Amino acid sequence: MTRGKLHILPLLLLTLALLVCESVYGQYTIRRAQPQRQETAEPELRGLTRNTVSNDLSDDYYDHAAWVAERNRIRRERNLFEIQGSFQTSTLQFENWTAGGDNTFSALATLFIHHRYKRSKFTHDLTVNARYGINYIDDTPFKNVDELKLSEVMSWDIRNSWSYSATINFRTQLTDGFKSRTDQTLISAILSPGFFDISVGFTYTPSGAPYKVTLSPIAGNMITMVDERLYEQGLNGVPAGDKVYSSIGPSMNLSFDKKFWKERIRYRSTFYAFSNLTSAPTCRWDNWLDFSLSKYLTINLYGVVYYLQSASTKAQYQYSATLGLTYRFSNK
Repeated sequence: MTRGKLHILPLLLLTLALLVCESVYGQYTIRRAQPQRQETAEPELRGLTRNTVSNDLSDDYYDHAAWVAERNRIRRERNLFEIQGSFQTSTLQFENWTAGGDNTFSALATLFIHHRYKRSKFTHDLTVNARYGINYIDDTPFKNVDELKLSEVMSWDIRNSWSYSATINFRTQLTDGFKSRTDQTLISAILSPGFFDISVGFTYTPSGAPYKVTLSPIAGNMITMVDERLYEQGLNGVPAGDKVYSSIGPSMNLSFDKKFWKERIRYRSTFYAFSNLTSAPTCRWDNWLDFSLSKYLTINLYGVVYYLQSASTKAQYQYSATLGLTYRFSNK
């Protein structure tokens, strides 16, 4: 090896060592694009040098697609949205049937919407349940199911699965209701009756548990009869001539929602009780059981037990079993 090459070899080794030992640190953050800053340094002084590293990355590093993906991820993480709608029908027709019989047709539509938003300690829960059914017997229509229920809960976490909460419940019907198929006496209409429940209290929601308990020492219950054709009759506990009857007392809400057997069976239940401390408590227990036979075919079982002393001294029952088409959507 010549003397010149021996002198060049140490320089190459020293240069390689400096490149390996030199550390360069950088941080990347997905953020919105900012206006480009004006460069004040001379062109030959811009950029990185061996002894100076810039900590301020320019917008050349901004990736809009990555920012959109991160924003959507956070949105999905904070929001749960699901919707389920079903439609069931049945029919029975006779033509020249010597044994006799009535031509019948019935249809029932249901809708369930649930939205939950959670950010840090704050949670907002909104649930909508709607059912509407009608049947025809010898071409005479009669509405037999009509109900719209909304429930809204806002809570703020405290500790150990407890949170402060405020609850609003609302229930009414959508169209006029009559006493029977043959007796067209009007007995109900939209907001007549209408049931409003507003309460503040505490909610217990164990992590990962399918149930939730809300206890409200202060609650308000209001029944409305706003239809001009009905409020003079004194129905549903509202005094004759009045359109609103309200009372104050404690209330309790229990809810349960769980899926079984590879998520093909889902059971939902809500129980509500309110007392004004001077009369028997108002109680309502709703139950839904859905069994998915296929992607769009489902067996739906529904039952409710309801007691409102001002409307009836006996408990009221309603149940149904249907098979029909169902559509579901959920972002989780």
